[in-house]
Amino acid sequence: MQIFGLCFIIEKEVKPIPLQNVVVKADIVDMISEVTISQTYKNVEKDTIEALYKFPIYEAAAVCGFEAEIDGQRKVKGVVKEAKEAAKEYSESIQQGHGAYLLESESSDVFQCSVGNITSGQIVVIKITYVTELKHDSETEKIRFADVVSYSNKADYYLDLTVTCRMTSIIQNIESPSHNISTEMNIDENPKISKITLAEQITYLEKDFILVVKSKNLDQPRAFVEYNPETQTNCVMLTLVPKFALNSTMTELIFVVDRSGSMSVEPMKKAAQALELILRSLPGDCYFNVVSFGSHHDSLFPKSQLYSETSLSKAIELAQTMTSNYGGTEIFQALKWVFENSRDDMPTSVFLITDGEVYNVDEVVELVREKEEKKKDDLRIFSLGIGDSVSHDLVESVARVGRGYSQFVTTNERMDNKVIGMLKNSLKPPIKDYKITWTDVDFSESTEKEVIPMEEDKPVISLYSDKSEPPPSPPSNIFTDIKVRQAPYLIPPIYPGVRFVVYCILEKDIEPRRVITINATSQDGPVKLDISLDPVTLQGLKIHRLAARKLIQDLDDGKSFLHKHPKNSGKHIPASLVKDHIVDLGKTFNLVSKHTSFIAIDERNNETVSEAQTIPKRQVPQQYMIRGASAFAKSFSSASPSRLMFSQAPASASFGSRIGSIQTSSMEMKSKRSVIVEHREPKIENLYEFLSLQSFDGKFLPNESFYKFFYQKDVNDFNDLIGEIKKELGDIEEIEGILSTCIAIAYLEVVLFEKFKDESEMCHEKAEDALKKIVEEKKEKIVIDKAKEWIKNWVGK
Repeated sequence: MQIFGLCFIIEKEVKPIPLQNVVVKADIVDMISEVTISQTYKNVEKDTIEALYKFPIYEAAAVCGFEAEIDGQRKVKGVVKEAKEAAKEYSESIQQGHGAYLLESESSDVFQCSVGNITSGQIVVIKITYVTELKHDSETEKIRFADVVSYSNKADYYLDLTVTCRMTSIIQNIESPSHNISTEMNIDENPKISKITLAEQITYLEKDFILVVKSKNLDQPRAFVEYNPETQTNCVMLTLVPKFALNSTMTELIFVVDRSGSMSVEPMKKAAQALELILRSLPGDCYFNVVSFGSHHDSLFPKSQLYSETSLSKAIELAQTMTSNYGGTEIFQALKWVFENSRDDMPTSVFLITDGEVYNVDEVVELVREKEEKKKDDLRIFSLGIGDSVSHDLVESVARVGRGYSQFVTTNERMDNKVIGMLKNSLKPPIKDYKITWTDVDFSESTEKEVIPMEEDKPVISLYSDKSEPPPSPPSNIFTDIKVRQAPYLIPPIYPGVRFVVYCILEKDIEPRRVITINATSQDGPVKLDISLDPVTLQGLKIHRLAARKLIQDLDDGKSFLHKHPKNSGKHIPASLVKDHIVDLGKTFNLVSKHTSFIAIDERNNETVSEAQTIPKRQVPQQYMIRGASAFAKSFSSASPSRLMFSQAPASASFGSRIGSIQTSSMEMKSKRSVIVEHREPKIENLYEFLSLQSFDGKFLPNESFYKFFYQKDVNDFNDLIGEIKKELGDIEEIEGILSTCIAIAYLEVVLFEKFKDESEMCHEKAEDALKKIVEEKKEKIVIDKAKEWIKNWVGK
């Protein structure tokens, strides 16, 4: 596994540099957060050393600030430069004996900082600042705020963590389901501001820190404009949590479940529970399959099967006996099999349930991108990250490129609402042909200009083939002069209950409309929404940087305006041109990327330079992976830094952490849940047990299990109820089957809907549809009303 923190190498041995202090400060403003992580290290070696500092950050974050403070006396601020240029400047500086700091992007969610020439006894404080959107959480309909911090519990300091919330509406409630917190509301007598700190003295976050902040109307459509004096540009941020209804369509559903050892006990249990709930909620006309993966993969069926009593029974048995016994995490081949064996006669929705720990994220994302572009609207990927150590990079990237969306759940959180929400959205046809009108003037016909990149891409020549490949067409007349830069360029699908965020950077002297309009089409008709622009113009760079991060993400994914603008259709887009655009964005908005880095130089006097030149030679690798026993990982965790990730929803936040240790394989889960004695209460255990009584076609069969659930022996215990129904309607055919289904519907509405309406709604719809097929609507209502009276008396309401 990968270990994060500050370390150095002596004679090929990796040694941590002691962590002296950790301070994390986060400022949340509605859906955006700015975070500064300050970590203090001391060189306790007798010699000058060069070190490597590695840390993870949520993959959508924009790293925009880097600073080093030396011995409390000198501060050096990082400047963003092209990556190769920055690396060269770093090497030259340490050879000259100066202090040097190089912050690079190793991957989209892992950054590394090379720290050159730390003299003996020297104390270095490294500060990193980034901004990020808060991730929407459909389970709580609130925002999630997450940090991954892994430090030794033997340290002689305590983690200093402060979160300040400044909302545009009154903060109604703040809580943390994961940690003890201290909350100060109404700061300066302002009900929109609060401050949160840890109420316990800890040195590290042993699990995700979840902070839930409820603020009124945060899910309403909103549009903000930010003006940046440095670039003299406006940037608009449009956000909403949509609410609309579309008719479902016949769909193939394939559930890809991670059963690798890293899923361990609790994540595997949650994954299996999620799968079982989804399976019981599937519509009767769908096709489905379940694929398990780890070091190898296998499928429940050779091809997706029609939903039936037999196929459902096999799938439920698999879900109830799943364990994390598949070894490593080889997701690429599993997804490749899914795409090759999916149906061609209907849309396919793929559900990926995983902790996301894979080594080849880029390869997996490219596979998804290729298949999605091939099937267009007929393929969507939804991903659910499970556990306290989820890799957001894979989970987010696969869903983004696959035109679905992602959700996350820790081992202490409920997930039922999340998975049912995903299932509902996966069955609805996508809204498409989006267009957002940002300005009153149409700038889409901007002039084209010829672009000649710095380097011309050429094909790789094989040493074992005499066939020559024609070089790509020279890049002439590539459209680059775009004045309204929308991010992402291809508007992501809009799903009910899922936060939708799009940015737009407008060129100098271009003003946004007072009303931003979204237009789209769906199979049920046209879609339109007008959103008034907030009259207050914000000042600064936060929104600009988030937009620039999205633009860079587009360029990395091959989905930018360079790649997808109609004027560039069929044209070869050189990698060098893509790189130039990323470098320009990085320099303009002070962002780290795969092609830009922060460089900071601490120039020293002759005496200090002479001492620093005792470094024998540079031994720090650009990437360093440590694998081994969890005990070693734990001992090394004293050098581990913070990781903050943010997620979001209409009104709350979560802030999570990762432990630097290796998770063991899971123990076998119980195949059957223990029976909850009291069924009159709305408990999640009762929900699962009750739904197990439902047939695949939606009926609740009058059998021993059904009667036992209601503490009855058989149908004779309902004689009084049957008599009342006969008095109203006379003799009815199939009275016993009609009665059991009506009682089930009544139980769902009266008892379970109190807490679990979203989770049980699809099963309720199936039951109603089944009832309509065996009894006319007028009689159905009478029987259900009588059943509700019986249920209310049964529960004592």
